[in-house]
Amino acid sequence: MSLDLVDQGSLTRPGLIGRFVRLSLGIACLYGLWELIAVAPFFIERPIELLPNLSFMILVVLCIFNYVVNIGFSKDWNRYPVFVSVLIFTVIAAASYLVSGTPSSMLLGGSMVLWMAYFYAHLGISFVLAAILATPGCEMRAIPELFGRLTNRDTKEHHCPSSIISGIDRWEASRKEKS
Repeated sequence: MSLDLVDQGSLTRPGLIGRFVRLSLGIACLYGLWELIAVAPFFIERPIELLPNLSFMILVVLCIFNYVVNIGFSKDWNRYPVFVSVLIFTVIAAASYLVSGTPSSMLLGGSMVLWMAYFYAHLGISFVLAAILATPGCEMRAIPELFGRLTNRDTKEHHCPSSIISGIDRWEASRKEKS
């Protein structure tokens, strides 16, 4: 993962289809957050036992968490966000095991729920804002773009050459040029 920030105005703003895709993905992420909130009380009480039920949600977070944090905060922390998260969960589980004889604890469940909730909220809100603002490039730059608009400051844009959304944006821009 590389943080490829470019000056504001360097990237083409998405068209209607790109904005619709961003809005759809934002709604999907916020729905994931809603589902997480629905199961949170049960998961917090028995995280290890119920871990397989949330394995897909956790896998998604593990795969994308670094991008959300690094691009969203304009910092190239590499893979440290996931490493630190897993380290924290491991320490909590180990401490719980030493105290109660089981790695499962409410602290572990609660911290995992908060971690996933942050992820799905940040990504969902970013996608929805990117659709509304027509944020060019990566949707994770939508919150900084909104902040920049409110404070009248320039913000950086992030170029994601391999993302599906960037492909849609390029296709839409080429269609617009041909017309």
